[in-house]
Amino acid sequence: MRIKLTLKPADKKALLPINYNYYLTSLIYSFIFSSSKDYSSFLHNVGYRTDNNKKGFKLFTYSMLNSKKYLIKGDKIIFENAPIEWEISSPVDVFLQHLITGAFTQGKTINLGNSHISARFLIEQVETVSEPDFKETMRFTCLSPITVSKLYDKNIAGKIDGDHLQAETNILNKNMYNEDIFQNHSINFGCHYIRPWEEGFSEAIEQNLIKKYRLIYGKEPYGYIKNVYNLYENTGILKFKITIDSDYMNRRSGKITKKINFKNTEIIGFMAPFEVTGNPKIIEIGYETGFGEKGSIGCGCVRVIK
Repeated sequence: MRIKLTLKPADKKALLPINYNYYLTSLIYSFIFSSSKDYSSFLHNVGYRTDNNKKGFKLFTYSMLNSKKYLIKGDKIIFENAPIEWEISSPVDVFLQHLITGAFTQGKTINLGNSHISARFLIEQVETVSEPDFKETMRFTCLSPITVSKLYDKNIAGKIDGDHLQAETNILNKNMYNEDIFQNHSINFGCHYIRPWEEGFSEAIEQNLIKKYRLIYGKEPYGYIKNVYNLYENTGILKFKITIDSDYMNRRSGKITKKINFKNTEIIGFMAPFEVTGNPKIIEIGYETGFGEKGSIGCGCVRVIK
């Protein structure tokens, strides 16, 4: 389920840091806290977990603030006195219930920003967004950047030739979810954000979506099994694949990456129209929780291209 908030600057203009995701995430937790302190604490500190995973999923995503009238000046963004759309999506009913209840509890005026730069917004409308008809092939456009990453051993990188480095990296990637690997202190991990044109992009998003599916439904989707590397393997004919709109890529000269700074951590994603093929139930998970990682800090939110 997805809700859309229509906001408007309480004053003539609203000034925010251009990297405002942290403040939107904080606002969501603030809404939930107003409705349920216990659920807010659970979601923030624990989250939804599978097996022995120490890191929990939040199972929600949200869009960037979408307005037809805004201006970017350096590291700041100025919203003019015009409607601003903000979409928040999750398959978890209790999350949305506390979110909506908390939003109404706090009142029509919300504050975003920090002690140096902040702005007030009026909540003009809260509405549900109708669910799309999920099919085996769908086209989406990004409402926030899609990001996905893989780990590599810094001790290996740069010390051996490219072919051997790729082989070692492939071994690590196949075991990247193995707790024994993470507990091996001889490995100095680095994080590489996978670009859409790089090998393993669709596969990494697929693995992320299967984990979320299992959290929600308590089982793997039809046709998927775990292999010896503890990864989900698709035994069916229909394979999962994401293809970026080539015409859009050409018009943008390939410049579709977007950087987000979240609490002094730089995250790299992409924003572009794309086509996805796969199990409709998995595609639905992507729509509701975000395609890729870091949905709870405003990544991976998409809208259907009709």
